[in-house]
Amino acid sequence: MKFRSKKGLLPFVELNGEEIADSAIILKELGQRFEKDLDAGLNNDQKNVSHAMISMIENHLVWVVAWWRTKYPENVIKGYKMNLQHALGTRIPNGILNFFFKYTFARKGAKKVKAQGMGVHKPEEIIEFGQNDLKVLSDMLADKPFFFGDEPTILDIVAFASLAQVYFIDKEVQYSLRDYMQESCPNLVGHVNRMKERCFPDWEDICKTLDLNSHLPKPPLEEKENKEEKKKEKEEKEGDKEIEKEMAKDFEKVIEKSEKEEKEVEKDVEENKQKEEKETK
Repeated sequence: MKFRSKKGLLPFVELNGEEIADSAIILKELGQRFEKDLDAGLNNDQKNVSHAMISMIENHLVWVVAWWRTKYPENVIKGYKMNLQHALGTRIPNGILNFFFKYTFARKGAKKVKAQGMGVHKPEEIIEFGQNDLKVLSDMLADKPFFFGDEPTILDIVAFASLAQVYFIDKEVQYSLRDYMQESCPNLVGHVNRMKERCFPDWEDICKTLDLNSHLPKPPLEEKENKEEKKKEKEEKEGDKEIEKEMAKDFEKVIEKSEKEEKEVEKDVEENKQKEEKETK
C-alpha cells in the first residue's frame, strides 16, 4: 500500500524505468507496445457493448463496493484478512493501525462515496443497485467461459477486478452482495475462478507474501540480499516516521472534532434549558 506512482495512483506498472498509472492507460500502453489487442476479435457492436458494460462496472458497481467498505471498515480488515503492519511495511502495532484505518478510511471514503452520489441512498437501495449490476453481468455471460466467447477480453479483466473483491471475502464476514453472487449468479463465480487460475497461478503466494513479482526467481546472492535488507529497513524507518506524522495529524483532528461536538452539545443543552425555563415562567 505504500508503493504508489508519481501521480499518487494505484494501480501502476513500471516498464523499462517508466511508470504507467491508471488501469485504462496501462492496458492501452501495454497493448500498443507489445502489439496485443485483447479486443481485436470483437466487431463494432461488441466493442460498444463492452464499453457500456465497463462503464457500468467502473462508475456504478465499484461505488456499491466502495460504500460497503466505508460503512463496515472492520469487515474489510477481517474479510480480506488484512495485516496492515505487513501491508504498510511498518512496525507500528496492528491495533493502532487498525484504529486509524477504520477512522481515516471510513471518513474519507464515505465523503467520496457521498460526493459521487451513491452514498445518499438507503442501504437497501444501494445493495439492490449492486445486485442488479451482478444480474446484468450474469445474463450477459450466460454459459460462456468469457463474456464474448472462449477467450478473455478487456471486459473480462475489468469485471474480474471488481467481482474478485466481492467474491474473495472471508466466509465468516456477512456480505449480502457476495451471498447474492453465489446464490443467484453462479456463472460469475465460475468466471472469477477461471480468470484467477488463468492469470494468477501464484495467487496464494502473492496474498501471503505481498510480493509484487512472486513469479520471478530470486537470486541467491547473500551480498545483494544484505544490501536489500538494509535498504528495506531504512525505508521502513522512514515510512514509519511518515505514518506516525499522519497519525498524529489525524489524532489531533479527532480530538479537535470531539471537543467541538462536545461544545455544540453543551450549547444545545444550555439553550434547551433556557428555553424550558422561559416557557415555565
